[in-house]
Amino acid sequence: MFASIEEVIMEIPKEIKTLLKNNKLCSMATCWNEKPYLSLMNYTYLESENIVILSSRKNSKKYTNIQKNKNISLLIFSNSTNKSATFLGTALTLNTGDEKKEYYRKMHMKNCEMPQFILGEDINLIIFNIEEIIISDRKDNVKYIGE
Repeated sequence: MFASIEEVIMEIPKEIKTLLKNNKLCSMATCWNEKPYLSLMNYTYLESENIVILSSRKNSKKYTNIQKNKNISLLIFSNSTNKSATFLGTALTLNTGDEKKEYYRKMHMKNCEMPQFILGEDINLIIFNIEEIIISDRKDNVKYIGE
């Protein structure tokens, strides 16, 4: 199951990598049965694999939505640069026994330092593969990457 996330790796511009590295919170949008759902999330950008690591309780609405519809989006805003980036892509939840699961959990803990959202048998990791990026600024300049 995990191999499919590594099939499409897009080139992310340096300014967006910086945005991903310098922030820890994002808004995550999921959808099921034409009903959108928005959540504030801690995240970790793992540049070496070009993925975003998130975590969620398995009984949450967002987790259930991802199980039914893997297409999600993340929004990250930076006050310091006055830019926002919307990331479109696919999310996968890791199965028990996945060899990288504990590595990703450690990386997420190191970055977020909020164990109540990362550790526990009822919490699972979500791996987000970035496929498209929409960058905008306060002057309403918009740039599309990966369309």
